Amino acid sequence: MKKFILNILILVGIAGIGVLAAWFVKSCDGKEPARSPEETVTAFYDSMFRGDWDEACEFCIPTAEMKRYSGIFRETWEKAFRTDSASLSGACAILSEADMSLSDIVRKGKSLMNAVLTIDSGTGQVKTRMVEFERRGGKWLISRISAAE
Repeated sequence: MKKFILNILILVGIAGIGVLAAWFVKSCDGKEPARSPEETVTAFYDSMFRGDWDEACEFCIPTAEMKRYSGIFRETWEKAFRTDSASLSGACAILSEADMSLSDIVRKGKSLMNAVLTIDSGTGQVKTRMVEFERRGGKWLISRISAAE
């Protein structure tokens, strides 16, 4: 009888370890957690400030507006890099540390959202932009950035 109980306990222990291992593998599947819209727009601009255009594309939908916005940003960045890379580096460092926050958030169903983005560099310069987001594949992506009204 003791041997039977011991075998049952061993089987339960093995099953428990298997369940824990499966849970661990599922929770550590390499996927990064979904970003909030605020985290998405911050990551987008961080990529742009570093000149990492491929990474920046991961945070937006390739709409005509985003291609135009990113293209103008990239042209300006590359021109500044060629003419005065030290100043560009300093400006990008300041902007990377800028406070970026969303306000006046308006949801349009489960997959669309508009918000006002405020970028405060802490040097007295504050910029506002209207940002449109679309949720695709469980991720918030930027579909448009325009002047705030």
